[in-house]
Amino acid sequence: VGSSKNTYGTGCFMLLNTGADPVTSKNGLLTTIGYKLGPDVPVTYALEGSIACAGRVVQWLRDNMGIISRSSEVEEFASKVEDTAGLTLVPAFSGLFAPYWREDARAVAVGMTLFTKKEHICRAALESTAFQTVDVLEAMKHDTGLRLGAMRVDGGMTCNNLLMQVQADLLGADVLRAKMSEATALGAALAAGLAVGFYCKKEDVRAMIEKAGGHQIFKPQMTEGWRREQYARWKDAVDRSFGLDKWDPTKKAADKVITLKKPKFRKVSSIVPDLKGLNLFLKVVKLPPVVAGEEMHEVVCGDASGIVTLRLTPQQFLPCELG
Repeated sequence: VGSSKNTYGTGCFMLLNTGADPVTSKNGLLTTIGYKLGPDVPVTYALEGSIACAGRVVQWLRDNMGIISRSSEVEEFASKVEDTAGLTLVPAFSGLFAPYWREDARAVAVGMTLFTKKEHICRAALESTAFQTVDVLEAMKHDTGLRLGAMRVDGGMTCNNLLMQVQADLLGADVLRAKMSEATALGAALAAGLAVGFYCKKEDVRAMIEKAGGHQIFKPQMTEGWRREQYARWKDAVDRSFGLDKWDPTKKAADKVITLKKPKFRKVSSIVPDLKGLNLFLKVVKLPPVVAGEEMHEVVCGDASGIVTLRLTPQQFLPCELG
């Protein structure tokens, strides 16, 4: 009970052993049968979570974007950078599966700058699979209250060493990669052998697994604080992907009416420090003369916090905050 596994292919498919009692999920997972090792042996149940796009993201980089020419290049390029430089890719090309089940989600790339290179995009693509795996395992923990340990993995994508290390780092747990990448088929055969009595005991099965190569262990190398920070970045990007299926490119955006709060006035010796970070002027209007004939301009502009309106004179800087 509490053991988990993930098969990485075009999508990802995770199972958590919940024991003899089925658990009904409140977090978007499926209750399923894990296995039954004989006619007189009780059923072992599991929680299941599926991810739509895992290896499919690598295919998209290759076939649609032309960033890589073969799938193996994604690890080569991603390994050339230490991180994604703030880029987060949510591959909701066909919505998001567990634990969100949002058909209105669409793929988004958040945090892209002029510094972003194909290496960062490749790394963000691999991270997206690891983040989605964390999403499902977090839902499993909430449903069961179990503290999950090492995760066993198999499937074609597990040959990517960088992905396996990133997965361990984001989980904060060991990742055990089967030396035989198609271990799902092997496991089904071994379970059938136990059920019909071909194998007499579980130790025989363990011996067969070791004979097939056993597991390679990837251990987490990052701190818990780092994990929380990275996962918060991912969750923010996921939130931004919701509702994008309703965007209609034929409709023109309506002019926005800006309501200003009561202005807050303060005198400063120079306006230069206050304009630090200003990157876009939208409108400049010369206002009628004020008391004592002092000249004043109203400037509507964009800064790091959004759109703001400033009233400027040579002596005064009077900001008005948006309502």
